[in-house]
Amino acid sequence: MLPKKIIILAGGSGGHVFPALTIARCLIKKGWHINWIGTRNKIESEIVPQYGIKIHFIKIKGLRNASLKNLIFSPIYILSAYYQVKKIIKKWSPDIVLGMGGYVSGPGGVAAWNSNIPLILHEQNKIAGITNRWLSKISTKNIQASPGALTDAEVVGNPVCQSILDIPLPENRFKNRNGPLRVLVIGGSQGASILNYIIPKVSLLLREKIIVWHQTGYSAFQETKKTYQQNGLNNNIVTCFIKNIAYAYEWADIVVCRSGALTVSEISIVGLAAIFVPYPHKDKQQHHNAKELEKIGAAKIIDQSNFNISLMVSILNSLDRKKLFIMSKKAYSLGIRDSTIKIADIIDGITQNNINLTC
Repeated sequence: MLPKKIIILAGGSGGHVFPALTIARCLIKKGWHINWIGTRNKIESEIVPQYGIKIHFIKIKGLRNASLKNLIFSPIYILSAYYQVKKIIKKWSPDIVLGMGGYVSGPGGVAAWNSNIPLILHEQNKIAGITNRWLSKISTKNIQASPGALTDAEVVGNPVCQSILDIPLPENRFKNRNGPLRVLVIGGSQGASILNYIIPKVSLLLREKIIVWHQTGYSAFQETKKTYQQNGLNNNIVTCFIKNIAYAYEWADIVVCRSGALTVSEISIVGLAAIFVPYPHKDKQQHHNAKELEKIGAAKIIDQSNFNISLMVSILNSLDRKKLFIMSKKAYSLGIRDSTIKIADIIDGITQNNINLTC
């Protein structure tokens, strides 16, 4: 029997790329052949080839905050991207296409549908974007990380890497832990300027209470590190990017971060107390991602407009490890830990059904 082939559409941000990569690695172990479609100037161009996966780059521009020129020419860009994907599909003849988000998903999903290739659509966020809402009407199967994002979609969670799944339970992590509270600060792969500005000042005021591990993003690394050093906070860890995020999660008592879909899923799976500062999208997408954790007492949400030094000092002063352990256990209760297996089984099932139908 010939090996099955899948095209994965994912790009633009780690929140799209890393879950897709987790699925890809699982499918490779099962004997699948994989081609990936992304964009040349985004994170996928650096990450995906490291795993021996062939990636095709198409030219496509996002419409969010687009210039007038890009808006005017957007139909041309989208049509061009559609034909680029169509050409790849015709040449490679995949058994199935998986859309995991990013600019490529729109034209890629339509090209799959128009080529009569089964299309699976995965929505990571609590509030679906307009592209996935449109594509969900023509896709073969819709799946989602949490209920309510898409209609008639199966809830499967967000796939995370095995190293995160292997992190010890909260009760094992907190056992015999002492010293300052360990605060992990992550603003996503690009960092978050509001966290880079506020947290060093909070750390100075609470230097006896907390120790910080701060991911700044590449562009703000030198400036943020300098702020810590000038304040004599040399026991804190400041890095542009944390490669081993599982180790960082295991180290932390609490995390201060944005609330992108993948981050929220990882925090639930690990079981971590959190202070979320959602990116202020118009649709409050990140706020909704974190809402369930706040509702059960596992996290606090602070809108960026209200995020300030005095509020953070007050919140952290009110916490101790006993409270953080309780919050962590609550977060753990929401984690979906078999997402990758569920999605791989769905992919296998759809392609098996198609093979049966054509015999």
